[in-house]
Amino acid sequence: MTHSGGKPHTNVGDRGQRYEVRTTGYPKQDKSVVGWAETVGGADELASAFRQNPDCTSTEIFDRQENKSVITRFCGILR
Repeated sequence: MTHSGGKPHTNVGDRGQRYEVRTTGYPKQDKSVVGWAETVGGADELASAFRQNPDCTSTEIFDRQENKSVITRFCGILR
C-alpha cells in the first residue's frame, strides 16, 4: 500500500519532465539526481546553479525519453 492509501499519485514532481539533472560531488560525493526540467534550457539553468557550489565536480543533463546523456560539464576543483 502506498502512503496515499493506494490512490493514484497526482503530485509526483518529475511527471512530464523530460530532462533529469545529475550532479557529482555535491550534495554528496556519488552521482545524485537533483531535479528535472521540461526543456534542455531549464535543465541547464538548474545545473548551472549547482555548478556554483565549490564541491560540485560535474553536472549532467540526461534525456529520459532518449535514454542518453545530452550535456556533461565539469567544474570546481577536480580531485
